Amino acid sequence: MNAPLYFGPMAQPLFGMLHRPAGAVRRTGIVLCTSWGTEYLRSYRGLRQLAQALSHSGFPVLRFDYSGTGDSGGDGRSARVDTWTADITLAAAELRTSTGCDSICLLGLRFGALLAQEAIATGAVAASAIALWDSPPSGEVFVRNLQQMDEALNEKVSQQRRRRSQLPPPARDELLGHEWPEGLAADIGRLPGLRKELPGRVIFVSRDRTPPDSVESIRLPDAGHWSDVERIHSPWIPGPSIRIVAERLADGLP
Repeated sequence: MNAPLYFGPMAQPLFGMLHRPAGAVRRTGIVLCTSWGTEYLRSYRGLRQLAQALSHSGFPVLRFDYSGTGDSGGDGRSARVDTWTADITLAAAELRTSTGCDSICLLGLRFGALLAQEAIATGAVAASAIALWDSPPSGEVFVRNLQQMDEALNEKVSQQRRRRSQLPPPARDELLGHEWPEGLAADIGRLPGLRKELPGRVIFVSRDRTPPDSVESIRLPDAGHWSDVERIHSPWIPGPSIRIVAERLADGLP
């Protein structure tokens, strides 16, 4: 059973979708932390399917849009990591209030994994577990990857039009067609990669990256192709991986 909702401050509400289990409800609620920009668009349907699969396994699930993105309030030109981390705090509190769950698991995809780690490491969210799906090696690497894709996409467009000299230079306040305010690159770039000191269970979810031996992992059959410009508009819907992650979390979380 899915229900749209707005939560957080009335002046700048956050939009979310609450997925309630139809049968027995587990004690753990899962907050899905999405990625940014083109990755947000690519993964929208996939995260919806993931939320449904987790809900069918008994987990109450909340997926939501960060401030200034999607259907949430706020101005994307003032986006910052601290704001989005605070949004995760509000989402976790809303899930607890709406469902009565005892504990929280944050599941972050790509940039969302970095934000989820930041929320837990700074004490903004008390979570019993965190699942990091295709987490970038660091915020700096994530930003550099976006910039390289932006350059490659502009080069591809200029070659297709065969009149590169007539193309305007890329806007400095956008990246891959999304608002990219000054200072955001440095803000994201300070986020570290895998934080092994996080409290609770840390679950590394990926096909291509292998975590240290001390970190629990779920090896996936599907690649994300996050750096492939040719797939920048292709939906990310990894059905087999979604089933595996839902099953593993159902086996390991109360």
